[in-house]
Amino acid sequence: MRISNNYKLYVVATIPLTKNMNVETSLKNIDDGWYFFIDIVGSSNPNLSITCQLEKINKIKGLIAKYLESVGEPAIYKSFTGDGMLIVFLRYEYPLDLSIFIHKNILEFNLVVLEPEKIFVRIGIGFGSFLSFQDGVHKEFAPWGHELVLARRIMDIARPNQILLTDFAYQKVKNDYLFNKNKYGLCLYDKGKIMLKHHNELENVYSFFKEGEYGNNSDIEFSLDLKPLILYQKFDDTFVAPIQNFCEARFGTILGKFRDLTNPSKGLEIGLLSTGLIYQVLFENGQEYVSATYLPPGEYWEIQNSEPLSLLSHQEKSLRRLKQSKLVNNFRFLIMEKEKLDNDIRDNQNSSLLFIKWHSENNVNLFFIDSSEINTILVKYPKIVHNVGLGFWDGKYVLQFGPIMEYINPKDKIHPLMRRRFWLHAHGSETYNQTSQFFNELINLAIKGKMIKVDHNYYNKIINGK
Repeated sequence: MRISNNYKLYVVATIPLTKNMNVETSLKNIDDGWYFFIDIVGSSNPNLSITCQLEKINKIKGLIAKYLESVGEPAIYKSFTGDGMLIVFLRYEYPLDLSIFIHKNILEFNLVVLEPEKIFVRIGIGFGSFLSFQDGVHKEFAPWGHELVLARRIMDIARPNQILLTDFAYQKVKNDYLFNKNKYGLCLYDKGKIMLKHHNELENVYSFFKEGEYGNNSDIEFSLDLKPLILYQKFDDTFVAPIQNFCEARFGTILGKFRDLTNPSKGLEIGLLSTGLIYQVLFENGQEYVSATYLPPGEYWEIQNSEPLSLLSHQEKSLRRLKQSKLVNNFRFLIMEKEKLDNDIRDNQNSSLLFIKWHSENNVNLFFIDSSEINTILVKYPKIVHNVGLGFWDGKYVLQFGPIMEYINPKDKIHPLMRRRFWLHAHGSETYNQTSQFFNELINLAIKGKMIKVDHNYYNKIINGK
C-alpha cells in the first residue's frame, strides 16, 4: 500500500492452512478450491491520510471476520496483504455470500460518511485446482494454481464495486443453477472475452450483480496491449511498436463504430438475427442426431420453434432427408425432475402435445431421465455438463447450447438485450469424444427399457390419468 513516493507500508496477516490442505509435503496433493480476491479501490491514494487508509482496511477486514464467524469459519486459507486479500473456500456459496455481505454493508456505510471516506471494492472469484507449497517467507503452506492467478487477474480489471467470476467458476455455479441447486445463476452476466495480463488467449469473464443490492454490471474497460499477441504470432520485433501505435490510435474509433453497428435500437442486433442461419448451416449435412436438454416440452416448443431461433424447423429438414436412409437412431433426452416434466405437460398442453407429435412424425425417440439419476453419469464427463442443450452429429461435431440470458441495455433499460451462447466442437476433440460416450450411455439405458419414453401414451396418462 503506497503512502508516499518514498515509503511503503504493508499490513500482513497470514493464517496457516487447515487440515484440508497438505502440510506434510509440498506439491503432492491437488485440491479444488474457490478463490476470493478483494481489493479496496483507491486505498493507497497519497491524498488520503494514513488513518483513513487504515480505517478502510480495518472496516473490510472486520466485515470479512464477522461473516466468516457467522458461518462457522469455512475458509481453508486466508492471506491479508495491505488492502489486498485472498481467501480460499471449498464451496462457492461462501465467496458469493461473502461478496453480497460486504457490498450490502459498505452500501449502508457509504450513505453516512464523507466522499473521501467511502469504500469501494473490487472482487475476483475463481474455481479450480491448486497445489500446496511452502512460500519460504512465512514458513507456512499456501495454495497456488492457474485459476487462483486468473481470479487475481480479473479482480485487477474489475470496476469499483464489481464482482467478477472466471469462466470455470461461472460454469460450475450456472450448471448447479440449471439443476435448481442455487439461485445465484439469476444474477450472473456475461461480460464477454477479455485479454488478461500474460495470457495469449482471451478469457471469458462474468459479473455477479443485482440491481441496488450488490455488484456493478458496467462493461469492463481494458487497455489495448497487442504486444503479447504480436510476439505470440512471431512478428518481427521491428513491427511491434508501429503496429501497437497504429491500433491504439484507431481503437477508440473502431470500438465506437462497432457499438453503433450492433445497437439493437437500430434494428441491427447481430446475435439472434443470425442464429437461424447458423442453425440452418449446421443441420444441412447432419447424419444421425442425438440431443439432450434441460427444458421441458412446452417451454422447448415455444422457444425453439419460433423466430428467430427456428431450431426445430431446421432439424426437421435434416431429419426428412434421413428418412430416405436406414438411419433411425435419432434420440432426444429430457433431463429434469419428473414433477417439472409432468407439470409442464399439464400447464402447457397444446405446446407439449405439438412437441411430442413433432418427435413422432420425424422418427426421433423422446425419452426422459431424472436429473438426480443423471448426475452419476455427468460427473464422468466434465466437458459437457455446463449446458441447457447439447446436439450431437455422429462423425461430425457437437454443439453446446447455453441459456438465453438477459443483459442490461444501457440505452433502453426497459427492454433488456437477449443473448444465447453456443460452442461448436469438431470431431476428435475432447468435448466431442466425451459427448459421444455420454450419449452412448443414455441410448443403452433407453434401449434396455430403463428410461421413460415420452410419447402420446405418456401424455394421455398425465392429462387423463390413463
